[in-house]
Amino acid sequence: MNQRLLDMGLGLLKPTLGFVLLILFWQIGAPIARIPAYVLPLPSDIAARFVETFDVQVQGLLMTGFTTLAGLAIALVFGVLLALLVIYIPFIRSIIMPLLAAFNSIPKIAIAPLFVIWFGLGYESKVLLAFLLALFPVFVNSLTGLGEIDADLIDLSTLAGGSQWRIFLKVRLMNAVPYITDALKVAFPLALVGSIVGEFIGGNDGIGHLILSGQFDLDTPLVFASLLSITIFTTLGIGSIALFERMALKWRPSQRKR
Repeated sequence: MNQRLLDMGLGLLKPTLGFVLLILFWQIGAPIARIPAYVLPLPSDIAARFVETFDVQVQGLLMTGFTTLAGLAIALVFGVLLALLVIYIPFIRSIIMPLLAAFNSIPKIAIAPLFVIWFGLGYESKVLLAFLLALFPVFVNSLTGLGEIDADLIDLSTLAGGSQWRIFLKVRLMNAVPYITDALKVAFPLALVGSIVGEFIGGNDGIGHLILSGQFDLDTPLVFASLLSITIFTTLGIGSIALFERMALKWRPSQRKR
């Protein structure tokens, strides 16, 4: 146990030390290189601006976080249901897969103005963008996890008297959960990008609107402070998914104690 804690501590020490060295190099090197503050503000100025605008940052993150999580939740439900539809009605696969692949190839920022026109400047357009960016990874991983199961395992479950519903819950769904959590780690930042892009195109609040305000006012420290808020929010989101994996998926080989 002590050795494991020591290994974890050393694992955290290396990236922390690298981050500290980067900040020190930035803080000392920028003035020496005579980089203007409006181009690359010092970390100390960014930290001061972050503290100064903390209430505004939190208020912006509440809106952006709501649209991000709402879009991600809808993508999770819709992606899993769509994967189940493809698995249990195979002929639909040849219809859905090309359509999804073609739609996924379209840059969502190119159609974002349409969503603003159709749904206005409210949260609806941001939720829709977050949903569309998060949908494809959730669907693909769900399809893999729900579909790629050893046929012998399904036959054995059937011979053991399992109904289709119990086989779905105990075999297919349990096999798919690790795939879905891995998809969420990818889909979460994508959903956040969708929300922020929606706020860039047309929004009166949110962290994206705060970034635009800093850009228009040439308040570069505010832009960096907003990026810091986004980084913290993304880290907490992915960390929550990883914590769920550690607590609920202890049977995964990657989560077992060595």
